[in-house]
Amino acid sequence: MSIRNNLRVTLFVLSLLPIILLSVLSFHMISDRLISAEKVNLKQTASTNSQGLKALLESRQTEAHLLAQESSIYEYASFALTKSASKSGSPLYGNAMELLNRRSRTLSYFQNIKVFDKSNSVILSTDRYDINTKAPDNLSLTYMRATGNNANAVSGILKKKLTDGSYHYFIEIGCPIKDRNNHKKILGYLVGTLDLSSLDTYLNSMTAGKGSYTFCLDKYGNYIFHPNSRYIGTNIKDDHLSRLVTDYYSGKAEETGSFQYTFESTDTIYGYSILKDMGWVLVMKRDTSAVTSLARIILYIFMTGIAVCSLVMLLASDKIATFYTEPILELKNTLRTASEGNLKAQSNIKSRNEFGELSRNLNKMLHIVRNSYNELAAMHEELIIKEDQLRQNYNHIEYLAYHDVLTDLPNKMAFIERVNQAISASPGSNRLHAVYFVDLDDFKTVNDTLGHEYGDNLLSQTAAHLLSLTANDDILARAGGDEFLLFRENLDNEKEATDFAAAIIESLKTPFHINEEAIYVSLSIGIALYPKNGLTHNSLIKNADIAMYKSKDTGKNKYTLFDVTMEEELNRNSLITEVLRHAIANEEVYVVYQPQYNIRKEKMTGFEALMRIRNPKLGELYPQEFIPIAEESGMITELGEWILREACLFNKKLIDSGFDSLTVSVNISSVQLSKANFIEIIQNILEETGLPAGNLELEVTESTLVSSLSNASVQLSSLQELGILISLDDFGTGYSSLNYLTNMPIDTLKMDKSFVNNICSNEKDARIASGIINLAHSMKLEVIAEGVERIEQLEVLRKNRCDIIQGYIYSKPLLPHILLETLMPDPADSEFNDPASASKASSETSYGNSESVNLS
Repeated sequence: MSIRNNLRVTLFVLSLLPIILLSVLSFHMISDRLISAEKVNLKQTASTNSQGLKALLESRQTEAHLLAQESSIYEYASFALTKSASKSGSPLYGNAMELLNRRSRTLSYFQNIKVFDKSNSVILSTDRYDINTKAPDNLSLTYMRATGNNANAVSGILKKKLTDGSYHYFIEIGCPIKDRNNHKKILGYLVGTLDLSSLDTYLNSMTAGKGSYTFCLDKYGNYIFHPNSRYIGTNIKDDHLSRLVTDYYSGKAEETGSFQYTFESTDTIYGYSILKDMGWVLVMKRDTSAVTSLARIILYIFMTGIAVCSLVMLLASDKIATFYTEPILELKNTLRTASEGNLKAQSNIKSRNEFGELSRNLNKMLHIVRNSYNELAAMHEELIIKEDQLRQNYNHIEYLAYHDVLTDLPNKMAFIERVNQAISASPGSNRLHAVYFVDLDDFKTVNDTLGHEYGDNLLSQTAAHLLSLTANDDILARAGGDEFLLFRENLDNEKEATDFAAAIIESLKTPFHINEEAIYVSLSIGIALYPKNGLTHNSLIKNADIAMYKSKDTGKNKYTLFDVTMEEELNRNSLITEVLRHAIANEEVYVVYQPQYNIRKEKMTGFEALMRIRNPKLGELYPQEFIPIAEESGMITELGEWILREACLFNKKLIDSGFDSLTVSVNISSVQLSKANFIEIIQNILEETGLPAGNLELEVTESTLVSSLSNASVQLSSLQELGILISLDDFGTGYSSLNYLTNMPIDTLKMDKSFVNNICSNEKDARIASGIINLAHSMKLEVIAEGVERIEQLEVLRKNRCDIIQGYIYSKPLLPHILLETLMPDPADSEFNDPASASKASSETSYGNSESVNLS
C-alpha cells in the first residue's frame, strides 16, 4: 500500500477512534452504574422479602404452638404420659381427635398434624394410620427433646410421592407440649408437616422487574422454592450459590448481600438474604442483559453518529493525504538515487514548511555521508576484532553452563552427560560403575552459627578435598546446596566401591580451618552400582540419594550401599502417608485404652488413650511406625485432634456411668503444641464433649519441650489454668533436665520403660528409678512407671513408693467396649476390687492369655 493510501486510512481511523472509544467507555460506565444500582435494589428487596417469609413461617409456628396449648390436646398428652396401656377408648382421646381434625381443616396448609408422647410414639394424628406408630429417627423430636425449643424445619425438606408419580415437598414445624406448672417438664410433642406449595403464592409475588425471579435454597443447596416446580427438592449444582448459608455461618458472607455471577452460561445479578434461624437463603435473580438494555440503546445512537461522521472523514482524509504525500515522493526519489551509489543527489523542495526543512537537511546529510564513508570502512575492521571478543565470551558462558561457580566443579548437567556417556559405551556389558551421593552432615548448623560466608568457604574446601581423592577418570560434581555427586567407572567389584567411600569418610577426621577456626566435617554417603542398582542416570542418582538418606537415618558419618529394601521401605512410607491422609474418613483409626493402677490407693485411677490404625492393605500399623510419618507430613494435627475428641467422649461416658474420678491421658506432639490455636482446640473439644478439664491429662515428651521451651511453657501454663493435668512422658530418655521440672507446669512424671526393664537386675537402673521417684515427690509430683510386666518390678516400685503403674502386669491396652464392660459390674462383685482378677479379665477378653498378678 502506498504512503498516500496509508495516510488516508490512518487519518480516517484516527478521526473515528476517539468517538468509538467514547461510545464504548460510555456504554461500560452506564452499564456499571445500572448494575450497581440493581445490586442495591436486589439486596434490599431480598432482605424485605426474607423478613416477610420469616414472618409467614413464624405465623405457622405460632398456629402450631397455639394448637399444642389447646386444652383437649394438653389434657390428653398429660393423660398419655401416665398411662402405658391403649388410650383410644378414653373420652379425652375423642375430644383431642375432634379438635385436631377440626383444626386440620382450618389449617389446610398443614398436610398432617401428629402428637407424639415422650417415647416418640404417635398418640394423635390427622392420619389415623399413624396412631401408635413410632418415629425413632425424627430429627424434629430429637431437637425438641434436647433443647426444649420449637423445631422449625430441623429435619430439612421432606417429600411424598403422589399417585400420579409427582412429589409434594414439606417441612416439619414442631412444638413441645410443656407442663403448665413446670415448663421444664415436657409432656409430648406436636409436629405438623407444612406443604411448601403453601408458600408459592407469596414467593411468586416477589419480583424485581423484567427478567427476574425468586428462588429459595436450604443450607445444603437444595431448592425449597423455584418458579419451575420441577427444580424443588433438587440441588442447585453450583458451588458458589450452594455455599451461601455455609459461608455465612463461617463468617465469609454477610447476612444480606448481592453479587454478579455467571450461572448456567448466563451473566446474572443476585441479591440474597439469609434466614439464619432456619439455614435458608432467599435469592432474587435478574439477568444482566435486562438491566443493561438502556446502555445498549445509547450505544446504538452513538454508532449511528459514527456512520455519518465516517463519510465526512473519508473525503477530508483524501485531501489531506494528497497534500502531504507529494513532498514525501520527492524525498523518496532522492534517497533512491543516493542508495544506488550517487551520493551527489539533491532534493529540490522549495516550500518553507517542515518538508522544505527536511529537504535541506537531507542534502546536508548526504554531504556528511560522503565524508563518513571512509570512516565506516575503518569501523568495519574494528567490528571484526569485536567478533573475536564475543566468541571468547561465548566460550566462557558455555563453561558456566556446565560448572558450579562456587566450587568450580562440574554441575549436575555435566555430571549426567558424563554418566550417560559411560553407560552408552558399555550397554549390556559386565562393566561396573558407581554413583556416590554425598551430603554434608549438619551443614545448616554451620550456616546458622558461623554465617553463610563460612558455609561457602567450607563447601569450597570440601569440594577441593573430595577432588583430591578422585582418579583421572572420575567425575565430581556439585548437585546443589551441600550435596555432591561422584561417578567412578570400570570398577573391579563392589568392595572397591565401598572401600573408596570408607576412605572418604576416614580422610575427613582431620578438620578444615577457616579464619583460624577448626571445623570438623562428616559426610553421609549413598552408593548405587551400575547395572545392579539401575540402568539410567535417573535411577542411579535416585537410588544413591535413597541410600544416602538411609545413612543419615541410621546415625550419619557413614556410607550405605543401595538395597532394594530401601526403596520398598520408602514406598511403604508413601503408602502409610496415603493411609494417614484418609484414615479418619475410612474409619481405619481406632483407640485402645491402657489402665493406670494406683498401687498406694489400690485402685484404678485413669487410663492412657493409644492410637492404632488397621488398614485392609497394610494390616495393623503401630504408633512407632506411623507417628513419625504423621509428624513429618503435618497430619499429626488432625489425628491428634481426633484422638483427643474420642478420648474425651469415652471418659465423659464413664463419668456419666458413675466413674467420675478417672483421668484419661492423651499424648500430644510438638507439632500440635506449636499451633497458635492449640488452646482454643482443647477448649472446644472439652466444651463439645462436656468432659471436665480435671479429667483430662495431656502427655508431652522431653523431645517435644526441647524444640521451644519458652513457647511450650506458655502453652502448658494456659492449659493448666483451665484445670487440665500435664504429664512429662518418657522422662530420662531424651534431653533430661531439671529445667523442665523447675520451669514447666507439670503435675505427673512418667518414668520410661527402659528404667523399669532392668530395675530388678541392674543396681544402677534401680538407683536411677529411686532417684527419679524421690525427686518427683520432693517437687510434689506423682510418678507413673510405664512397662511394668513382672511382680519383681512391682515390688521394687512399691518399695520405692512409686504412685501409679501402667503395664501388662495389670492390663494390656483394651478396646473401649471391653474396658467399659470390665468397669461396669456391680461394685460388690467388681473385678477391679481385686487387681489380679482385673488383670486376668483385661488380658483374656482383649488380647489372649497373659500373666495375672495380684497388685494389692
